[in-house]
Amino acid sequence: MTTAWAESPLQLLGVLEHAALSGAAAEHPDGIAVIPRSGDVQLARTLDAAEAAGAPELARLGIDRPLLPAGRFRAEGRWIIGDPFSGQVQARLARVEPAALVLVDDGAITRHLAALLATGSPLLRPGAPAPALRRSLGATTTRTLLRLAAEGRLRVTTYLPPGEQAVERLRGIGAIVQHHDFAWTRRAGQAAQGIPTAHRIVLGTAAVADGRRSVEEHLGWVRDIARHGPVSYLPHRREPARVLRALAVERHVHLRPAALPVELALGGTTRALDIVSSPSSAIETLERVLAGTGSRIRLDPIPVLAP
Repeated sequence: MTTAWAESPLQLLGVLEHAALSGAAAEHPDGIAVIPRSGDVQLARTLDAAEAAGAPELARLGIDRPLLPAGRFRAEGRWIIGDPFSGQVQARLARVEPAALVLVDDGAITRHLAALLATGSPLLRPGAPAPALRRSLGATTTRTLLRLAAEGRLRVTTYLPPGEQAVERLRGIGAIVQHHDFAWTRRAGQAAQGIPTAHRIVLGTAAVADGRRSVEEHLGWVRDIARHGPVSYLPHRREPARVLRALAVERHVHLRPAALPVELALGGTTRALDIVSSPSSAIETLERVLAGTGSRIRLDPIPVLAP
């Protein structure tokens, strides 16, 4: 049986979208054991929502684990991974090599992955510290993925469109690229349940938690939007509690719980939604999830603290 490891809600959606593809049964004849990483409340709730909505037939939803279960990711096994930049994933790939590997999206970082593989550079997150051990692991991971791709054993399942430069780069190294349009996510989605039709939707951000934006800047941005009418605020799963406490007492801000990723919270709606977001990969994913609904997603940048 193929084993999938998901460390974020979007990775889990990517695994489920891969399992729902028409050709997945031939690729994974014994099914896919899906193991989420524990410690992420939204990831756990996303797993519960998938179970309640009916996961794709191939997916066997498993019990969460704090660490990648090495015994399930054996040499010559079939793996599905959401984050090849993860230290746990890179450490395992340095020890054993799968018979076949599928990578699913974890947001727009798929583009960064494609660029690094195309140049043979170590797999390191953009802007992250790179001590010698991490650079060594990243270089080993790059060599492993390039070897798997050259031998036809690396697949990438992505929401990026076929003409995208990142897709061409992945194909250029020999990877087999498969595409999805969040069809399963739309079927299983909550359809903006509980969000009043008159409300504009404002997407939360991890920029404050990451130190790229001050609390005051972010609160001022939300208040400016709320001056034009009531808003429903959908927090990011890593949004600081102090930001949420401040927004909870704002007059025209209806704070929604961060129970599910926005793709699943809004997917399946048939009404046109009016959404505002600061720069985020959620803009791109929501454009695909909400395609055909007449929804409008507006990018409204706000100042970001200098590094």
